[in-house]
Amino acid sequence: MLERLSVRDFALIDEAEVEFSSGLVIFTGETGAGKSLIVGAIGFLFGDRGDTSIIREGAEECLVSGIVDIRAIEPAQKWLAERDLSDEDGIVVLRRGLRRQGRAYAYIQNRAVSRSDLAEFCSFLADIHGQHEHQGLLNRNSHLGILDGFGELDSERESYRSLYEEWVQKLKEYRQKVAQAEGREREKDILEFTASEIRTAKLRPNEDEELEAEERRLSQYEKLFSAINTAAENLGPGLTESMGNGIAALRRAAAALGQATEIDENLKEYLQRLQTSLIDIEDIGESLSIYREGLRFDPRRLEAIESRLAEIKRLKKKYGPRLEDVMARGDSALAAVQAFESWDENKKALEAEIAKCQKRALAQAELLSTKRSKISSVFSYKVESVLSKLGMPRAKLPLALKPLQSASGKLVLSPSGKDEVEMLIAPNPGESSKPLSSIASGGELSRVALAIKAVLSAKGSLSTLIFDEIDAGIGGEVAVAVGSYLRNVSQFCQVLCVTHLASIAVKADLHYRVDKVLESGRTVTRVEKLEGRAREEEIARMLAGDKEAKTSLAHASELLKKASEMENHNV
Repeated sequence: MLERLSVRDFALIDEAEVEFSSGLVIFTGETGAGKSLIVGAIGFLFGDRGDTSIIREGAEECLVSGIVDIRAIEPAQKWLAERDLSDEDGIVVLRRGLRRQGRAYAYIQNRAVSRSDLAEFCSFLADIHGQHEHQGLLNRNSHLGILDGFGELDSERESYRSLYEEWVQKLKEYRQKVAQAEGREREKDILEFTASEIRTAKLRPNEDEELEAEERRLSQYEKLFSAINTAAENLGPGLTESMGNGIAALRRAAAALGQATEIDENLKEYLQRLQTSLIDIEDIGESLSIYREGLRFDPRRLEAIESRLAEIKRLKKKYGPRLEDVMARGDSALAAVQAFESWDENKKALEAEIAKCQKRALAQAELLSTKRSKISSVFSYKVESVLSKLGMPRAKLPLALKPLQSASGKLVLSPSGKDEVEMLIAPNPGESSKPLSSIASGGELSRVALAIKAVLSAKGSLSTLIFDEIDAGIGGEVAVAVGSYLRNVSQFCQVLCVTHLASIAVKADLHYRVDKVLESGRTVTRVEKLEGRAREEEIARMLAGDKEAKTSLAHASELLKKASEMENHNV
């Protein structure tokens, strides 16, 4: 529900603040006073497109803001939650502006949003019906939702949507896997050769590094043996001093240092370090002797190593650059080949699963379609009954319900089911039914909208309805009936209405008059809340064009009294 509207520099409105209530809110005023500007400002705030022509002359920008109550509008609450936005105890602040340079901006709860996002959110808040803005009613894609809302088919529709989405997801996965399989089919021979070549090589992790180290030892055997032999002999135990054994010299030094420590204990540290070094050197000498005994030159082993390294080098150049890259390439190729080999079996299983999902979705679509077919005639009858009291006594509003089909005539399932629905209209006897968009009169279309909303109102599926030009071309009893139906719908949702007819205006819970006045040489539009005497005068003006004539005032007072009594009686 719209609670408050603030307008600045919008067309002829320099500044206006309008407070709204629940129920029926009426706007009246002389022709050309700017009543429709209020509807235009609301439409702009709710996401309609706008250009710089709507900016008041002399101003640099126009700004429209509003406060809306969404406590009873669950889809709007869900929309905010999905975008990490929150209301304040059900209250949401909207703001929309346009600068002279053409730059526009929009905010929901102080967060900048795009115009399309603003329009999407506000589509849950209000329907605007007028001479130029009929919104969802002219969009045939909305007709199915209207019919489902009337038939209270939300549960069936949601059940179908769940099955449909499951089927679509399975189908998407299947198509992806088919595309992957087709790619693997083209690469199958390459993949099989790659996997076989690498698998046959029987590579081990770090094998290349180990072989390269062994190759260096074998290819330089003589040099390695000579160096190790020299080192082992010079470090080995039991050599005579005459042979220049360094170990013997170190032992003598240790013995002498031992005698010195008996005289000066401070030398013990050096003795310990020398003794430790002797142990390490003797251990190294022993280890080198063992290593020397194990050295063997095997020309056949060297040849085998060189051959193996050549093979590894070839594979690394082809699939590397590293050995682990080659092994990973072999694993992936093997996995791809195995996946390809099992695809036929998996494909059949997937196709069977898809067929089951489609069958379940189709069965639910058939159920939904059957219920739609049953309620469509009831919906048409109820709307036509209301239209007969709104000055269109013989109008027919059939619903064209037919299955969705492709260009080739094949049945198509959509997120909404297997049906497409379009509301048609035959305003007068003898005329063929045509799409609602063929209605030339904005007044007629507004009455059709009112009739539909009156039928839907009992379902509690509405938020705010805005009617402009709903009284075009009507009067007398029809006007009274329009006022009554507006009043009836307003018991279930907020209704804002621009009207020229007193018989409609007297039904208002809240009445505003819009005037065009001259201030400081500039024409501006003013919005004034009417109560008591002021309201009687406005009704008198609407009745006879004279707000001060006693007869007109008396008539106005009588109409207001009857409207009030009828309201009290209905309560």
